[in-house]
Amino acid sequence: MSPPRASRSEQLLLFGRNFLKHPKMLGSLIPSSRFLVNHLLQEVDWARARVFLEYGPGVGTFTTEILRRMRSDAILVALETNSDFVRFLRGRVRDNRLHIVHGSAAEADSVLASLKLSRADYVISGIPYTTMPPDVRDLILQKTHAVLDPNGAFLVYQFTRSVLPYLQQTFGFVRQDFEPLNVMPARLFYCRHHVDHKSDRNGRRANGSGRPRSLQPVAPDSTVNARSPRSSG
Repeated sequence: MSPPRASRSEQLLLFGRNFLKHPKMLGSLIPSSRFLVNHLLQEVDWARARVFLEYGPGVGTFTTEILRRMRSDAILVALETNSDFVRFLRGRVRDNRLHIVHGSAAEADSVLASLKLSRADYVISGIPYTTMPPDVRDLILQKTHAVLDPNGAFLVYQFTRSVLPYLQQTFGFVRQDFEPLNVMPARLFYCRHHVDHKSDRNGRRANGSGRPRSLQPVAPDSTVNARSPRSSG
């Protein structure tokens, strides 16, 4: 399905070069580690999921692993604003289940509609929400909430907890976790429309894989203004 993957050194070179040009867009000097990828994706119900949406695939670290694990009849839509990464992915990853779109996460609803899709079972995102304009962040989160299946999950990885209040304002239930083995150590957030009753007491998906982790439920913070963050990628 896919041609040989790019070497790690090639990925690092491209990612590092783009980080130097657009540090606020990437948030990290190197791509995500396998520890972070495995940790975040253990939340996915692979047998059920049919539609995946990824924001900011970069050099495809998550993209290729999602394709490897997902069903043969599933679809992955990857939204990327960086033209270098778009060209890289289109040249390196050939899979008829993958749709690489040169566009913004703020266009998630229209992109899905263009593919005759109305909902995504899972949305995976590592774009840096706290460095983008507040109105863009608000729009992306609102669009994500709108396209997310009622039983789906928005899976977010960041390097600080600063995004948490914005996630709480948009989603009915948020859990958080931590991956210390990533460079840099990463914060993980699992967002849903409502409490996920299919998770075990440790917060792990009942049909998931990997060792149990102590995921911490996060109730909305009463000190945070209930309105959307003030308006000003």
